[in-house]
Amino acid sequence: MMWKSINITDKIKYLKQLMVNSKRKTFDDEDMYIVDALITGSLNDAEDDDFGFDIKSHHMEFMKKLWDKSIEAQKDNSVIMNIMRGKS
Repeated sequence: MMWKSINITDKIKYLKQLMVNSKRKTFDDEDMYIVDALITGSLNDAEDDDFGFDIKSHHMEFMKKLWDKSIEAQKDNSVIMNIMRGKS
């Protein structure tokens, strides 16, 4: 669902929203901690070398798997509708 058309910062924020709106026990706490860390890293200034990071292919693969899993486990379509409208 629109994975390729969403920029990386919004992609991570939407992923978190999708995970929160997923049915119980869909994800491990560790998955949420990793997504939170990716959000924090994506919000840091690029000049802040101590805190920033480059998104690598394994980050994208991890996020895409979580995205697909969470799309299938949504409690309702509210987050999906927000993504389609471009709201974060």
